Amino acid sequence: MLKIAVPALAALTLGGALAAPVELKVSLTVGDKPLVMGQTYQNPAGNTYLVNLLRFYLSNVALVKRDGSEVKAEGLTLAEFKQGGSVQDVTVMKMDVPAGDYAGIRFNVGVPRELNHLDAAKQQAPLGVGSGMYWSWNAGYIFYRFEGKFMKGNTPTPFLMHMGTDDALQHVNLADLEGYSTPIKVPETGGSVRVNLDVSKVFAAGLKGEAYDLNKPQYAQVHGGPVSQQAYTNLLGAWSLAK
Repeated sequence: MLKIAVPALAALTLGGALAAPVELKVSLTVGDKPLVMGQTYQNPAGNTYLVNLLRFYLSNVALVKRDGSEVKAEGLTLAEFKQGGSVQDVTVMKMDVPAGDYAGIRFNVGVPRELNHLDAAKQQAPLGVGSGMYWSWNAGYIFYRFEGKFMKGNTPTPFLMHMGTDDALQHVNLADLEGYSTPIKVPETGGSVRVNLDVSKVFAAGLKGEAYDLNKPQYAQVHGGPVSQQAYTNLLGAWSLAK
């Protein structure tokens, strides 16, 4: 499932021609395998877990030209993945860009600072107090909401990771301006840009090199603090262009 927020780009022109429609599609993976909601996996700490919800904001989306300049999409979007909905090739944003060859894509995971601290009661979807992504106890939005269950002994036990605050705005750069190893071709008829998010990366490491063990309360219920910062670091390498 997805929630498209603000329309991305108005039609652009390049050499008198209308821009081509492009969809940004996201697929969730565990390693190099497609994620299946509700299926169990094992993290490096040996925890057996399943995922049942993932939501995140995307903002400042831009295709990167080979000279380093950007073609930006306006607005932000809230993407949602949950049981019963698709988690592969889900369209999370639509935009219009000039047809041509690009060196990759850049985007942020999170809400820009200038929007993160406005009165949530006056903001429209996908922001606002009814978004399911607003911290009533801590001004600002949850940028990345990841929830599921793990086996604590023989008992399925909920875990969650809610990452936010301005410092947790994640800058994802999938553009190679030197070797052009991340080419994106946009034909005049339009197309799609497909990216993968490896959700298992959140468990890559715990604090000070220890395992991210969900049996420890500090890892099972994350609302900020040092563990959230570690999860942010873990997720830096979680995004990739689909091949």
